[in-house]
Amino acid sequence: MNKEKQIELLQHLVQIPTVDDHEKQVVDYIVKLFEAYKDEARITRIPYQGDRESVVISIGPRDSDFKLGFSGHMDVVNLGDPNAWKDDPFSGKLYDNGTKMYGRGTTDMKSGLAGMVATMLTLLEEKASLKGELRLLATVGEETGMWGSEELTKQGYVDDLDVLVIGEDTTDLNVVYASNGDIDYTVTSYGKVAISSQAGAGINALDNMLDFIHMANQKLRTQPKIHETLGPLVHNVTMISGGDQVNSIPGKITARGNVRINPLYTVAEVQEMLESIILELNTWPDYKFELEYDYLCGAVDGDLQGEYVITAKQMLGEILGHPVKIVGEPGATDASNFVKSPSAPVMLVVGPGNDSVHQIDEYVDIDEYLAATEFYKRFARKYLT
Repeated sequence: MNKEKQIELLQHLVQIPTVDDHEKQVVDYIVKLFEAYKDEARITRIPYQGDRESVVISIGPRDSDFKLGFSGHMDVVNLGDPNAWKDDPFSGKLYDNGTKMYGRGTTDMKSGLAGMVATMLTLLEEKASLKGELRLLATVGEETGMWGSEELTKQGYVDDLDVLVIGEDTTDLNVVYASNGDIDYTVTSYGKVAISSQAGAGINALDNMLDFIHMANQKLRTQPKIHETLGPLVHNVTMISGGDQVNSIPGKITARGNVRINPLYTVAEVQEMLESIILELNTWPDYKFELEYDYLCGAVDGDLQGEYVITAKQMLGEILGHPVKIVGEPGATDASNFVKSPSAPVMLVVGPGNDSVHQIDEYVDIDEYLAATEFYKRFARKYLT
């Protein structure tokens, strides 16, 4: 597949609006690309709900000793104000003398997905003799809960993989070998309403909530285990609501918090930290708290000097003409579900990326997209041919 076809492929993916929905339309398009290779490509569609599907596409011998996985999600985040964009966010148009493509999902992460699809099609076009299997996992709902990767993991699609490359955006095409996990939680403080002129007759749920926030920050921000690239645990309370009116003591306050978990801690360990605070506060007079978890996903760790990580770093340096870094990713990816496999593969993340992710006028540099695609091709050829 030449460069023009690779760019056209990405444009088609960007032109399919998949803001937390409609991934089935992406699957329809991708599956159509493989129609000419129906005897070589094995395709399994995994329905989620409505117009949403994940898809698994495999080429090469299924009974091989080595299996390489590619993965990318098909959904994108919301647009913000669509009128603030320089053009239709789903146009896939090229700008700046053809050096950039603007549009929602160009970087996060339809360029990575397009590069992986292009790699598989190129191997099929070349009639490459594969000694191992290459399997693409294209998932739904990564941005809002990682539903697709959760289901594919449950169904065993990563259990027999030796290595899995995730095409999520990475700055400067650096190689991500480890990533943080994530806990989102809701905590509720219950007090007693009273008129503010007689505050002693009430119980101020907000005052009590401030005690929780202080204790949670103190406990989680001072944990001793510091990851070599991702650093310490990160805790923030990011939303707070409650109270009825300005001259009333609030009887109920709700807060939401987020913990980024480095790979040296488990989800269960961080849950125990939060729950121990709630247990202690609930023994204090006039304190009543409830804690609920909204989202849980574990961290992913890897070997900084592992074969696949070092190989990826060397290949990308050759393609780009300058060194890349091996780094940790502070955010979570579908890897947080894939790592739950009973025999999880080595995982690394490499994809076109920049600081426009999730922003108005998101874009991808075409040269970086093509470089990432070249990396996927070289990596696949090294281990499968």
